[in-house]
Amino acid sequence: MTPQLTPPHDNTVSVIQYLFRGRECIVTGSEPAQWLSGHATKELERFQSLTRLQLPALSVKQPGCEITLLEEGAELPGHMEPMPMRDILMTGSFDSFAPLGRAGQVAQWFNDHRYCGRCAAPMQPATEQLVLSCSSCQHHVYPRINPCIIVLITRGREVLLASHHRHGKAFYSCLAGFIEAGESAEDAVHREVMEEVGIKIGNLRYLGSQPWPFPSQLMFGFYADYESGEIDADQDEIEDAVWFDIDDLPFVPNPEISIAGRLIAGYRQSQLNKQERQEKGDS
Repeated sequence: MTPQLTPPHDNTVSVIQYLFRGRECIVTGSEPAQWLSGHATKELERFQSLTRLQLPALSVKQPGCEITLLEEGAELPGHMEPMPMRDILMTGSFDSFAPLGRAGQVAQWFNDHRYCGRCAAPMQPATEQLVLSCSSCQHHVYPRINPCIIVLITRGREVLLASHHRHGKAFYSCLAGFIEAGESAEDAVHREVMEEVGIKIGNLRYLGSQPWPFPSQLMFGFYADYESGEIDADQDEIEDAVWFDIDDLPFVPNPEISIAGRLIAGYRQSQLNKQERQEKGDS
């Protein structure tokens, strides 16, 4: 089953609707993944403990949507099935996936905070903003965002890429890690690089950021120049760390999907452009 990640041309569908069962995204076999027709929406009424949340639009790329939450273990109709969000991501660009990613983060936040962490009373969604409020002690909980850094270390035509234990040596990417409390993004880059591969870096350049809903990261992307040291990979975190020439890269992330891919593709293109200018100057 290949979910479609573009809006339908059917004018009868006016609101994007996503369906989740616990942490699972539910897709249908007869229609695009994140769109539930009026018939399918009516069919859901037979489920008990339905929860529906409305998300306002953030931008043109982030339209508003309705999230329907089923209880974990709820039996699905035959034409519906759960699908990991990572699998859906691989079918399109991140811009097309972003609305579903946002919905998935909110769904997980809601499921994880049904009861107050202070007094255990039920939490209730607010009507005017995205917040859960305790019905007893008025404690407020907002959606969690985990800030992370991701960095591509460069050395001339070479880039330092690492593979992690969960992927093995079949897939390489940039170094990444969580920002600690009280730590700046730049300090986190230096710390994570030293912890993971044991080298010193400098000349940090910020590229941009990207939400990454696995589960709720906000990735801040950087370039950094190699300064000194030999690779000493943290074996608890990393399977392998290698310098690769830009013309001999392993299997790396897709730049249409992730900021890691954008970092790698962007640096490779800049080096190719530099080489082309040098060749024209020599001719």
